[in-house]
Amino acid sequence: MFMGKFFYYLLISLFIGIFSIPGLILLFCGISIATDSIQASNWPSVMGQITNLSLQKQISSDSDGTTSELYEVKVEYNYSVMDRTYTSSRLAFGYGSSSGKPIHQEIFDKLKSASSVKVRYSPKNPEISTLSFGIHRSIQLVLGFAIIWLLSVTLVGWVGFHPDSVLLKNMEVILK
Repeated sequence: MFMGKFFYYLLISLFIGIFSIPGLILLFCGISIATDSIQASNWPSVMGQITNLSLQKQISSDSDGTTSELYEVKVEYNYSVMDRTYTSSRLAFGYGSSSGKPIHQEIFDKLKSASSVKVRYSPKNPEISTLSFGIHRSIQLVLGFAIIWLLSVTLVGWVGFHPDSVLLKNMEVILK
């Protein structure tokens, strides 16, 4: 009996440990990207010039044949800090492709009509720059998914560590 419970709790502990790792990694990455994006709001800025701009469409299909279209704005820009010119391609920390074409199209159109762009750069390392900042949808999704993942693992672990006595407790029998 003791060995059975021991292995049961060992399995639950292993489950929690193993399945918590991806959630913790995702949460750490999300917090790191969010921190960078928030800090960028206080970085110094200079005006820069767009040198390359495109709205890319990528078609992907999964194993059951379902296809989806992903969109992403690709941008390159030059900017100068203390008489040194830099080139960057970061639109925003954590920005990436998604299926929502309208927002990517709006970003593309805004950048296409710009004669110059405001570039925020890291005061510690001017090579690091961004055109936008803040906790946008991509960051929200990463953080939300990580939190839901960790809550789910925690719930499974909590249920696993609490013995199920409901069936036994609610069973009525007549003793011999």
